[in-house]
Amino acid sequence: MKFLEDYQTRHRLPSFSAAVEAAAAALREQELKREYERFASDYAADPTAQAEAEAWLGLPMQEQE
Repeated sequence: MKFLEDYQTRHRLPSFSAAVEAAAAALREQELKREYERFASDYAADPTAQAEAEAWLGLPMQEQE
């Protein structure tokens, strides 16, 4: 509770529930980042996954030089 109260003060949020929402959004963003990093790692290591992703997205996944 103290952390969220401090978070509310530090980020000048109007209410405790706004602090809870902001903290939950920050946590979600961190989890999504980890998931994308894991996907990128798996994708780079698996040619089949790369081909499936390219077919699904309809574009090449390799950077064009």
